[in-house]
Amino acid sequence: MVPLRDGGQEPALTWAHYKRVADVPDEDGRDFRTVADRVVGELWNFFRVEPEWRDRAVSRAYDACPKLITDMHYEARVQAVRTYYAKKLGRKIEKKAARTIWLAAEQYMQVIPWWCASHRDCWEYFVSRWCDPEWQKTHEACRQRRLKMPGPAHHQGNRTLDEYATRWSRAHEGRECPPLMAWAMAHKGKATSIEVDYNPEDPPEAYSNPTVHTRLSQYTEMGREKHGPEWNPSTEDLDGEIIMRVGGGKKHGRYWIGDSTLDTASTPTLSKIRARSSSSAPPIRPRSSAAQIQFDQAQAQLREEMEAKLQAQEEKYQAQLMEQQARYDARLQEQQARMQEDLQRQMQFMFHQWHSGGMQPPPLPLPPVGTSSPSQGTPNISAGSNNQPVSPPNAWSPFPPFPRPPPM
Repeated sequence: MVPLRDGGQEPALTWAHYKRVADVPDEDGRDFRTVADRVVGELWNFFRVEPEWRDRAVSRAYDACPKLITDMHYEARVQAVRTYYAKKLGRKIEKKAARTIWLAAEQYMQVIPWWCASHRDCWEYFVSRWCDPEWQKTHEACRQRRLKMPGPAHHQGNRTLDEYATRWSRAHEGRECPPLMAWAMAHKGKATSIEVDYNPEDPPEAYSNPTVHTRLSQYTEMGREKHGPEWNPSTEDLDGEIIMRVGGGKKHGRYWIGDSTLDTASTPTLSKIRARSSSSAPPIRPRSSAAQIQFDQAQAQLREEMEAKLQAQEEKYQAQLMEQQARYDARLQEQQARMQEDLQRQMQFMFHQWHSGGMQPPPLPLPPVGTSSPSQGTPNISAGSNNQPVSPPNAWSPFPPFPRPPPM
């Protein structure tokens, strides 16, 4: 339990609590100044590291501890549920099922873990939090947000990014695998997969999480703005300053790209970058939250769907318009053909009646002025010298096959 300024106490829920409590010498006389320093210092009782890597390993340990403390309390509740079901109900359940099960306060108190057995008041504090409706509501909201992640975080497994790169190179005939290339492929598939390769032209769907494509694009854009248009991010080391600028700093203790690869000692902080930035330097961009990225992606997808829908409607309208025009033209031609047939039939019937009754059909209309008729020939030339053929009077008829009727 950590003493508070108001005289109360609370469990060490965060890494800040560990850094606030002063350490006491142990049986070996070691004093690590704070409990946080003791946690990291005692790590080397169980692990060894090469001297040249010692400073970097210590820095990584300090960076990892804040999240480990949070995860420790989260896993304590899940493990308590599993223990209760195993010991009290005789049932074995997996973590996935235990995360959605909530016990009563008296049930939690029946399965106090060994590491908290001598601190019953601390366990009671945890139980009171877990049974608080507001805490449960917040917990469920965070869980639902995590479930919205479109794909796995990465395909490294328990390997570091350097180990992933080495394994990928071994599986691909010793090809070189720079840090950014390894980070991108770790979000595409396993290192041993022959199909996993880096291509800067890959679409967002090629990655397990579409936000990876956005990060790579923005990192490349700012890198070329700083180093020139010929700069190739896939062959260069990760630029910590660009990552800090394009990712809006180190949010929640994590870098925007290559969190496990960047050296925190050589990567400048956001305040240092602001202090030495000039007007010509690339701007520091705010990092979009997961919800904002999902909203932007949903908005872009909705826009594409609307454009596709409008285009489909326009194509459908044009097709209907052409079909209607074709039907209209067909009906018009059919109507004209019927009218022509009816007119032909009426004329034939009329002339048949005239022929049967011995009637003479009406004379032909006079030709327009300035044109010659078949019976007149060329003006000022006699009919005998006219070379144009003239039909015999009795054989001429404007409505064949009916000849001219005899005179009355």
